[in-house]
Amino acid sequence: MTWLKLVPGWAYWLAALLIVAGAQQVRVVSAQAQTSAAVTELAKHRAEVAEIANRAMVAALNETKRRMLARDEVQSDAEQQLEVARADADAAGSAIERLQQRAEAAERRSRSAGNTITDQLSQATEAEARVHADLLSRIGQAAGLYADEADRRGIAGAACERQYDSLGN
Repeated sequence: MTWLKLVPGWAYWLAALLIVAGAQQVRVVSAQAQTSAAVTELAKHRAEVAEIANRAMVAALNETKRRMLARDEVQSDAEQQLEVARADADAAGSAIERLQQRAEAAERRSRSAGNTITDQLSQATEAEARVHADLLSRIGQAAGLYADEADRRGIAGAACERQYDSLGN
C-alpha cells in the first residue's frame, strides 16, 4: 500500500469527481434518449388523434349532408303533392262553377218559357233555385277550404314523418 501513499489526496478527490461526472453523463444521455422516444411517441399519438378527429369531422359532415339532401327531397316531394292537391281543388271548384252555371241556365230557360202558369211556377221555383244555387256555392266554398287545409296538413304530416325517418337511417 505504499504506492497509494505516493498519490496525493486531491488526486483521489479528482478521480471520484470524474467517476461521478461520468456516471451523471451516462444518466443524462439515457434521459435524453428516453425524452426523445417520449417526444416521438407523443407526436405519433397527436397525429393519430388528429387523424381520428379529421375522420369524425368528415363523417359528421357527410351525415349532415345526407340529412340535408333527405330533407330537401322530402320537402320537394311535399311541394309536388301540394301542387297536385291544389290542382285537384281548382278542378273541383270549376266543377262547382259549371254546376252553378247549369242551374242558372235552367232558371233562365224556365223564365223564358212565357206561359203564365209556368211564369208563376217559375217565380216560385226561381226563388228556390236561387237558394239552392247559393247553398251549393257556399257548400262548395266550404268544402274547398276544408279540403285544401286537410290536404296541406296531411302532406305536411307525411313529409314530417318521412324526414324524421330519414334521420334514423
